[in-house]
Amino acid sequence: MEIDFASVSDNYMALPEEEKTIVREGMSGPMGTIIGKIFGPEFMEAVGTFAAPSAPTPAPKQRTMAPTMPQQQPPVKPQGLAARPQR
Repeated sequence: MEIDFASVSDNYMALPEEEKTIVREGMSGPMGTIIGKIFGPEFMEAVGTFAAPSAPTPAPKQRTMAPTMPQQQPPVKPQGLAARPQR
């Protein structure tokens, strides 16, 4: 028996989204494993095109570099005698 995968693909694409989801769930579970054992790896490779479309990968966040040197602050001026704490 020969399978026309082009025709199978066309038939799959014609399914409503609900039925495509059922096929995707079945093929990714135990049923898919058993069918793979029966029909072989070549069949499963062709059926792999039925997989759910992957979600787009989010763009990585732009990383910024931390400053390499601490902020320059004016030097601390020594305070006079009047600034001493009172005892």
